[in-house]
Amino acid sequence: MARVFKLQSARAVSRLGIDYQAALNDEQRAVALAPRGPLLILAGAGSGKTRALIYRVARFLDTGIPPERILLLTFTNRAAKEMVKRVGELVGPEAMKIMGGTFHHVGNAILRRHAEAVGYSDAFTILDREDARELMAAAVVDSKIDTGKMRFPKSDVLLDVASSAVNMMRPARDILLDRAPRFVHLADEIMTVCRAFVDKKASLNVMDFDDLLMNWQVLLEEGGAIAEHIRNSYDAILVDEYQDTNALQGTIVDSMAKNHHNVTVVGDDAQCIYGFRGAAVENMREFSTRWIGAQTLPLQLNYRSTPEICGLANACLSRARQEFPTRLKAIRPSGMLPALVPCKDASVQAEFIAERILQLRDEGVALDDIAVLYRAHRNALELQVELTRRGIPYLVRSGLRFFESAHIKDVIAHLKLLWNPDDELSFRRTVKLHDGIGNATADSLWRSFKSELGAGSPPHKAVRALVLDPSLDGTLGRRAKPGVEKYARLLSRLGDDDVRDKPAEQIRVLLDDHYSDYLRKVYPVADERIAEVDQLADYAAGFADTEAFLSELMLVQSFSAEEIISAEDPDERVCLSSVHQAKGLEWSHVFALWMADGTFPSDLALKEDLGEDEERRLFYVAVTRAKNELYLTHPLTSRMRDTSLVLHKPSRFISELPPPETADDGTSSGLYEQWVLELVAPEALPPTPGDSAPRLNRSTDDDTNDDDSANAIDRYRMEN
Repeated sequence: MARVFKLQSARAVSRLGIDYQAALNDEQRAVALAPRGPLLILAGAGSGKTRALIYRVARFLDTGIPPERILLLTFTNRAAKEMVKRVGELVGPEAMKIMGGTFHHVGNAILRRHAEAVGYSDAFTILDREDARELMAAAVVDSKIDTGKMRFPKSDVLLDVASSAVNMMRPARDILLDRAPRFVHLADEIMTVCRAFVDKKASLNVMDFDDLLMNWQVLLEEGGAIAEHIRNSYDAILVDEYQDTNALQGTIVDSMAKNHHNVTVVGDDAQCIYGFRGAAVENMREFSTRWIGAQTLPLQLNYRSTPEICGLANACLSRARQEFPTRLKAIRPSGMLPALVPCKDASVQAEFIAERILQLRDEGVALDDIAVLYRAHRNALELQVELTRRGIPYLVRSGLRFFESAHIKDVIAHLKLLWNPDDELSFRRTVKLHDGIGNATADSLWRSFKSELGAGSPPHKAVRALVLDPSLDGTLGRRAKPGVEKYARLLSRLGDDDVRDKPAEQIRVLLDDHYSDYLRKVYPVADERIAEVDQLADYAAGFADTEAFLSELMLVQSFSAEEIISAEDPDERVCLSSVHQAKGLEWSHVFALWMADGTFPSDLALKEDLGEDEERRLFYVAVTRAKNELYLTHPLTSRMRDTSLVLHKPSRFISELPPPETADDGTSSGLYEQWVLELVAPEALPPTPGDSAPRLNRSTDDDTNDDDSANAIDRYRMEN
């Protein structure tokens, strides 16, 4: 007689009493209950992927995998602890035995047990960035590199090359060509230093963060009993934010799951935006090729954003050249269309955003629920000034305020010294930027400089006199004298009639004279800092003289917005963030500024193969941070160095949006008749071609009032 089996529901077969049916939607439940084996989860923004991953971990425990045999890899230890805690709330305290943490955290734990196999003792110490920098500098000395005779890269640049080579699994020479081509002619010397750096770490029994991953992979790669022991320690491996893994991390995951094949990875290829750090979206796209028979499950239901915001994100992503065919499906009620707000220039853009923020606060929106996102920190220069002027507190996420950055302070110090030669702090800061000049030399130079100033010499002549001062010969020495001579020539040029009291021109002279070379020598990614100095020069061009410019900066630096705001909500702050730093976060109201072609996407990124695709993904991330309202702003004009007017088009990610899909009867199949609501006040229109008025004018000529745009928003709300 045939036996009949009746399939039981997930609720009935849970030995731990977990109600998967009630706790998860259909997509999440499919993830949690998927059979063991390779599984790729395509998790769209706001789709509850963390919840699905937690229940999959719980399901493994529910079906008999011991907690200590589950490996959960995340990108922050905090995220891992939170996941383990939430699993514990489902299954009990045994979940605390799960091995969860970052790749580096897990690598450290494994190497503590097997360090001798890679030539270390188990008492090795871990270098932080500062220690690694010092050790790299020592490697330069050990390699007998005469940095006084050549423009040799600083330790930070060398560390970046070495780290990228390890994590991207590429030859260091190729990394040097891609990331620091200005030093390619020194490739042999740099390779010698990198080898000396590796040798010094081994001899001192220290590892940096890259070694924790590299040596972990070495253990797995060499095979044998140790490799098998490491692999066989776990029966399930789960990886969060898989799209952010680099080549080395992806290789480690594959190698760790080699025996049991029970690997679950969750990520969103549309949010792979860290290519500049080595993130390899190929890890996701080639997962099914590497793991034959792998199952792929989508998480597309978006709980965060309105249908209009999700629709804009989907439409933009549809034009990407490489992507998985997943789309966000909003479950929230319809809301306001994303607003496209063209503004006359960057100043008017800042005024509109500040005005709208104040209006939202009056409507009851907490400042903590508002964010302003941008492609690069320099894009927020005018906005930071405007927020401070209006007393709106703000927090720059994971970065300094624009005017607090070291390179911006370097530039401003030169102008401050020329304006006020008694400014000892500015003198010391600027003179020590030159080779061979340290604290002791700066002390002697300042005393002589003050003496020359007392004799009536202007700053540049006072410094010139230092070069000829016989009393300083013993102090300066051969190494410092060339630096003092360069410093004297620079101050002399900054004091020339054609640039004196013209802050924008002075900044550009400084950049062209030596400061851009200084930045390239000191910083791994110098182009962004150079672009920020250029942005500062553009901003300075709107002021009548150096005094007006410095006075404005002192206003920004001296009055923190937190102290100006009323005391009723002292902890509220608008968040200012680059899109990269905003990933994984959400706000009810989001402003994305400088949405102009050439800025977002950036011209620099467009020069790279598939660079536009990564910029498009970055735009997608920006859009999907917003829950209720999204404002896309861009200036229509800016000024070039020669004061000529430049007209800006909106970002191609907006102007190239495909038309909304239509049904067979010709009606729209979605909730939208258009993708964005365009708001522009008459005062925000650009000047007519040939208008030579200054871009920024702090007097009565620039009384643009963006109330018309704000009122248009209210009218739209009432009509819709």
